[in-house]
Amino acid sequence: MPMLLQVCVVIVTAALGLIALMTIRAMKRFERAADQISQTAEVLQRSIEEIGVVTRDAHAVVHSIQGVVPRLTSVVSRFEAIGQRTATLSSDLLAEVEAPVRTAVALSRAVRSGTAHLVDRLTSRFRSTPTQNNGGFRHD
Repeated sequence: MPMLLQVCVVIVTAALGLIALMTIRAMKRFERAADQISQTAEVLQRSIEEIGVVTRDAHAVVHSIQGVVPRLTSVVSRFEAIGQRTATLSSDLLAEVEAPVRTAVALSRAVRSGTAHLVDRLTSRFRSTPTQNNGGFRHD
């Protein structure tokens, strides 16, 4: 066999071996990638199941809240009505009581002032000496 043919056979054999080796490495990489995809799919499946459980729980909570909301709205409207009535009653009471109280306070001040003035006049008359008295009338 000629030498050139032998060299070609060796090169082709080496190339086929190299192709086989690269194919095996690529297949191992594909196998690792397939394992990772499989693990990811398992994790994704578990996550989807957990999301389903959470969704069912959320639906149950929403359903129970839907039953409570009308009653809660009713209670809030009652409190609003009571608050309005209380404000109206307080305003009416203040309007009815304020004027008489102001009148009583003004009257009390007037009586106090008049009494103080009268007492002041009486005490000054009794304290005055006869020399200061001009016919029974003071001229200040």
